Amino acid sequence: MDSEQRVISDLSSLTKIQVATIKLHQSVIKTEINMQQALTTRKNSPISRGTHYRIVAQAKRNIKESLFTVATAVQLGVVKQEDVQKLITTVSRMPADVDQEKLPEVMALVSALVDRIVML
Repeated sequence: MDSEQRVISDLSSLTKIQVATIKLHQSVIKTEINMQQALTTRKNSPISRGTHYRIVAQAKRNIKESLFTVATAVQLGVVKQEDVQKLITTVSRMPADVDQEKLPEVMALVSALVDRIVML
């Protein structure tokens, strides 16, 4: 991926390592790969089972905090519930692997939607 092109996960509070680990963990849960394959699939070097689960726990904590942040923003009236639902619907309809040529346009649209949602 071009360093200038950003995907939605790049704008989240999850690190790239957390995103990659969550993807691997989901593959293990779906029995698409086994845990040993997940641990040795890392680009730089294999990780231990404990490290894998620690990263998953950190990602889970980040996701929970993000959801509470959105809930607080709705409660404060900074974000409308309907707008959050529109964003989630829009993003959930996007393919996980957007064509690299279309990625900047897609990200610009999502970014514009997020900018309109936050009323500060």
